[in-house]
Amino acid sequence: MADELKIGRRLKSLREKKQLSLRALARQTGIAVSFLSALENGQNNVSVAKLKTILDALGTNLGAFFGQAPEPPAKVVYRKQELLEISGQGNGISFLEVAAGRPGRALQLLVERYKPGADTGPELYRHDAEEAGVVLKGTLELTVEDQIFELGAGDGYYFDSRRPHRFRNRGKSAVEAVSVNTPPSF
Repeated sequence: MADELKIGRRLKSLREKKQLSLRALARQTGIAVSFLSALENGQNNVSVAKLKTILDALGTNLGAFFGQAPEPPAKVVYRKQELLEISGQGNGISFLEVAAGRPGRALQLLVERYKPGADTGPELYRHDAEEAGVVLKGTLELTVEDQIFELGAGDGYYFDSRRPHRFRNRGKSAVEAVSVNTPPSF
């Protein structure tokens, strides 16, 4: 069972790196989703022929698969000094990204700070993602299309980021918020 679990974990890691769902891998290989799922969970033995078929679909071969060292577990904790500033703006806005550059991530987590008067810009912007957040401190104005919302500490938002939007701090104190975008979009 231990060997099956190791093989299964490595196959799952390879599949996720290729951003393939189990269904997509099943379509490419002709192997049932239920078999692939059980294999990834260490609950199935696999023949060499079937393993080769799976590895071909994942863009590798038997020699490379068994010759490579297993990947170390993904990093879990990101200290304050490891957060990456991505706002690129000197206009009183700070976007600190958690896990910047992490391979295969499905979302982007930001710690946002807006100084009094700070604004993401006079034009509404959009990007291919869904966006959600919570205001931790201060009052943040959110415009989505022609609607304007005032969010205070504890208020949250969620919208399709393809809708034109902007953020600004019209208050006299700093705003702090935490937001996520999926997929990562900026």
